[in-house]
Amino acid sequence: MTQQRSFLLLLTATGILVAAAIFVLAAGDRAASPVPPGERVLPGLAAKLGELAWVRLSHGTTKIDFAAIGGRWAVVEKGNYPAAPGKLRQLLLGLADLTLVEPKTERPELFARLDLDDPANGKSAEIRLNDRTGQTIAEWIIGRRRADRLGTGNDAVYIRKPGTDRAWLARGSLDVSGEVVDWLDRRILDIPTTRIASVKFTADGATLVLSRSEPGDRFAVAGAPPDTKFKGPAVLAEPAGALAALDLADVKPAAEQPVPDSGVAAASFTTFDGLTVDLRLFARDNADWLAIAASGKDSADAEANAINSRVAAWRYAITPDRAKLLRTRLADLVEPAKGS
Repeated sequence: MTQQRSFLLLLTATGILVAAAIFVLAAGDRAASPVPPGERVLPGLAAKLGELAWVRLSHGTTKIDFAAIGGRWAVVEKGNYPAAPGKLRQLLLGLADLTLVEPKTERPELFARLDLDDPANGKSAEIRLNDRTGQTIAEWIIGRRRADRLGTGNDAVYIRKPGTDRAWLARGSLDVSGEVVDWLDRRILDIPTTRIASVKFTADGATLVLSRSEPGDRFAVAGAPPDTKFKGPAVLAEPAGALAALDLADVKPAAEQPVPDSGVAAASFTTFDGLTVDLRLFARDNADWLAIAASGKDSADAEANAINSRVAAWRYAITPDRAKLLRTRLADLVEPAKGS
């Protein structure tokens, strides 16, 4: 009886140990390394955002450095051109709000599944924040995002501290995607068609002028023969919209992209309130580049000065569709002859 009882006690103890082992394996790191709920990944960062001086974002061969200059962020790789303020601010606020949820794998061979492998080779991105003294105050590798499909606002992302083999799941939303140009303040100008009174195009010795007397009028081609059959009003008005929501495709300092002596098309837009924007368009390195200058009369003078302060030091690459509008010719507006 004593032997039978001892055997039953041993069997029971063994069962308890097996059950405990199964629980640990099933729970994984959650049982081994509990995390206080709501703990910030970067505690205190929200209060220090104003002290940041440098942000580096890198993934693959792409490296983007942001420097705080004169109260705003600039992209170093583009000659300190202004960064997209909303995009970078959203990233920094997202980092400050990032909250640890649970630890994940410590096995480096599994990092690729979470997009947490080496940022130089894989899909992850590394972000580093430095203060004004040059001290690094935060450095993390950002991996795959896990979207909240229920719409409860619980998006999450996998993260890892550089030099460590611990992956984490953190609650929050971070967008670290995109190339250098995606982090630039891409809007160059935004002058809607409704403001345009006239536009003049000059290329290869030929000049085309489209004008109207009132904002509600249709555009007409100046000096056109009376019997010229033009395309519809929408086609004639389209070139006047070339400066509406005009975004850059790339940018360089003016000194690095001088306007050539030949092969330059010109366009001049004049608004009803006296603003004139002159553009010189040229092709180089498989792209169309712009040099921009503005002038203004009376109330438009302040606007012209504001435009010049933003654009004078830069040359802008633009998309092919906008470049085509800025090279509008008379033939583009005339109905083709029947049978042609």
